[in-house]
Amino acid sequence: MPRFIAVHTLPHSEQELLGMLKEMAPQIPPGFTWKQTYCDFDSKKHFCEWEAPSKEALEQAFKANNLPYDAIHQVRLFNVASMEMEP
Repeated sequence: MPRFIAVHTLPHSEQELLGMLKEMAPQIPPGFTWKQTYCDFDSKKHFCEWEAPSKEALEQAFKANNLPYDAIHQVRLFNVASMEMEP
């Protein structure tokens, strides 16, 4: 399954963001996996790792849930422990 990093600029406090994300989690469509999110509250930037069928499908899911995003990047994981790039 393709892997993506979505970049979001969201002006929410940590508590507000937690509430929003907990509400959003049950609405994730089948075939999508939200892996993790890195949060930089000082710059209001958040970096979310997803597995999704395609970039376009992820864009549509964000739009359907009114979740703004700055960019979506398709990525591959380099595993430092094994020194291998995922296929």
